[in-house]
Amino acid sequence: MRKVNDKGFSLIELIIVIAIMAALIMIAAPQFFKYLERSRNATDLQNARAVVDAIEIYATNPDSGFPPPDYWQAVTAFAVDDTEDRPDNMHGGAYGGALNGDTRVDDYAWYAMQEAGLIKPSGRPVGIRTRSKYSWETWTVEYKSDGKGGIMFRFGERAGEPVDGDKFREAMTGK
Repeated sequence: MRKVNDKGFSLIELIIVIAIMAALIMIAAPQFFKYLERSRNATDLQNARAVVDAIEIYATNPDSGFPPPDYWQAVTAFAVDDTEDRPDNMHGGAYGGALNGDTRVDDYAWYAMQEAGLIKPSGRPVGIRTRSKYSWETWTVEYKSDGKGGIMFRFGERAGEPVDGDKFREAMTGK
């Protein structure tokens, strides 16, 4: 009697396993990317709320040096390099342009964010950039004094008055 060596898989068995794996990937991949985008959106909202908190804390600190501005100023985060002088990219202040997906910060927010530890000594914002790839390419937090000792904020995907249907504004205001 001869022994037959049957220690391998047949071609049919391998094709069936590959087909099952492909079906599982086709089902799981869209869910994974949906959760990934939700995570990116949550990061953007958390970063924007950190900016709002830093400005509010700085405004209430009597040692901050000067009051909040009585005109709209902005903190704008970009997903990609954006150094052009577009209408939604005109808020420059101390930081100037947005390089390597960084953040454009006006003067008052610069000091507020620096005091809150959101800006490194090297002058670059810490992790504040747009992470979302599908919901928005930029997000902006604009602020000014309300004249009564408080600060007013407005949120949008571009600097300037937010427009209807602005997903970032709706996410920040909970609508």
